[in-house]
Amino acid sequence: MSKWPLNKVYFWEHAPFFRLLLPLMAGILLYEIVSSELITGLLAAIAVPIYILTTFYRKRHTYLDLTNNIALQIILISAGWAITYTNDIRQDKNWFGYNLEQADVFAVKLTAAPAEKEKTWKLSVDVLAANKKGVSKAATGKAFVYVYKNGDSLPCKEGDVILIPNKWQTIHSAGNPFEFDYAQYCAWNNIYYQQFIGSNELILYQKAAARSIPWVRRLHNWCLHQLDIYIPDRSTAGLIEAMLIGEEANLDQELRQAYSETGIIHIIAISGSHITMFFIFISFLLSWIRHKKYNWIRFLLALPLVWIYVLMAGASPSAVRAALMFSILSVGFALQKTPNTLNQLFATAFVLLCVQPMWLHAVGFQLSFVAVLSLILFYKPLHKLITPPNAILRTLWQAAAVSVAAEVLVAPLVIYYFHIFPPLFVIANIAAYVFMGAVLLSGMAIILFCWLSPLASALSAFTIFIVTVFHKLVYIMQEMTPQAFRFLQLKHFELLLLYVAITALALLLLKQWKRAIYIGLAALCLLFASFCINEWQALHQQILVVYNIGKTNQVELINGKRYTVINSDTVVNLEKKNYTLKPAHSGFHARKRDEHYLPHNAFMIGRKRVLLLHGIPANSRPFPVDYLIINDAKASPAIATRLQQQFRPTKIIIGSNFSRKQAADWVNTCKTLHIPIHATGSDGALILKNI
Repeated sequence: MSKWPLNKVYFWEHAPFFRLLLPLMAGILLYEIVSSELITGLLAAIAVPIYILTTFYRKRHTYLDLTNNIALQIILISAGWAITYTNDIRQDKNWFGYNLEQADVFAVKLTAAPAEKEKTWKLSVDVLAANKKGVSKAATGKAFVYVYKNGDSLPCKEGDVILIPNKWQTIHSAGNPFEFDYAQYCAWNNIYYQQFIGSNELILYQKAAARSIPWVRRLHNWCLHQLDIYIPDRSTAGLIEAMLIGEEANLDQELRQAYSETGIIHIIAISGSHITMFFIFISFLLSWIRHKKYNWIRFLLALPLVWIYVLMAGASPSAVRAALMFSILSVGFALQKTPNTLNQLFATAFVLLCVQPMWLHAVGFQLSFVAVLSLILFYKPLHKLITPPNAILRTLWQAAAVSVAAEVLVAPLVIYYFHIFPPLFVIANIAAYVFMGAVLLSGMAIILFCWLSPLASALSAFTIFIVTVFHKLVYIMQEMTPQAFRFLQLKHFELLLLYVAITALALLLLKQWKRAIYIGLAALCLLFASFCINEWQALHQQILVVYNIGKTNQVELINGKRYTVINSDTVVNLEKKNYTLKPAHSGFHARKRDEHYLPHNAFMIGRKRVLLLHGIPANSRPFPVDYLIINDAKASPAIATRLQQQFRPTKIIIGSNFSRKQAADWVNTCKTLHIPIHATGSDGALILKNI
């Protein structure tokens, strides 16, 4: 008797949500390119009837099935575009951005506690109304308000309604090379405007009643208060607040950088590991349920508590992704179904992107999704490679396998976004998981037993001790990370090639698909060729960069693979170095400072003559230049006429060390004299290349 013929089953048939997720993502990305409703609406109008007809047509054919599949993909792409369109605040007719010329005063509500900055208080607000000569009009939208400090505390708190003037400014990116695009990040979060005001320009209109703040926010603030009471060490408190309840305002930036360079920054952002720890804590409280038959009760009782925790912690993309996946798994366990983790991951991403399509661009969402995908694909094959002889070694190998499996797909993204690869990530992650478990459980215990002061204080002392010890270990591992691993760079297509090579290698090793070796080798050859081209370009480059760093003027000359700071009147702090200078040095492959090069005030960039002016020039013979950089923030616009006569510059550049008022005076004066001017504070960084 002949055997029944078997058809080959592809992975997307085991995980059908994969075929729904890809076109949805394509539709979300398409919105950035195509903004016309007519085009997408027309495509959907054509695809829907074709899909219906080809679905219910009785006779099946290969071409008919292909047409049906193409129509379905177009429908899903159009759906992704439509979801993104409706999520865009600019499509709301009441968006306050449309009322900027018709309003004098805006009523806004604080959506979070004021965040203290160096010279300002940052307020995250929702706009409620726009007022013009006493006539109020409903408005909507999110924005940032920066209130300058005057020595007094801010007279408003979360939930208060305040009145502010119409001083809105469009959020612009700093324009620094390879820097994180803050304006684009805000746009993806539907925030397009900000303003800077004095405390005397703010009027408290309505104080928030205790009950007007959502109860999850009140719970968040209460937990934050308890941690502040019982943990006196500010560094430890900032870390616990970030890890446990998602409050990163007090997190030390130097510590964040150390976590990033050792590959354990993920333990700070609330994600799947935190949800697992929280579930373990809940399971301990429900340990009286012992019979396996009733294990489903634990999941159903834990489910609402997990969501309360996620909402209380700020509902970040990684936390919501973890909570939603936990929910799907819980329902599966409750219904006694065998979980299909790969399909559940795709289903989770599909649901999240339907609700918040712009999360597709969020780095946290991408890293969280890719890390779980990497664990699902690679953990079991890695874990099976070695069978340790005892329980301790098995536990250590399990932790190491988890770390390596997650890093397979996460490492390229980390290099792409953060320009770093931590070589000690396995050791760091094993230590971090142990540390995270101890800290999270002790933090939960402090909040749970806050009514019992002696016990809470003892737990606090234990927490401070283990945090202090762990941080010493982190700093040691940070010092052991070679400098070359902190200045890595990947372009878009290089990231794609790297993932193609990883996929091909995985197919070869896990599925024994021999043709994959040719695809992998081709991708690696193209990748290495790109690296060689980058290296050649770096060796022959000459670039002048006038950075846009708040209240700081930083001018660098990059020759080959070294950079030289050619002004020395200001000092860049560590946070700004990591945020602005490090990405630029990584992108230009110039991580080493040239200590022997003695910069001059005048030099050539290609065929352009550049002069760096440190003070008011003395009367001398004309010295024509193409670019005149004014480094002295005390220079008055009154000297513009003399500068024009003496240097005849094609363009004047003033650094971001000029105040807003000074920069505006310079711009207005130069416009009057018909002198082109570039103010880095408003126009972004200036980059001159030898081409």
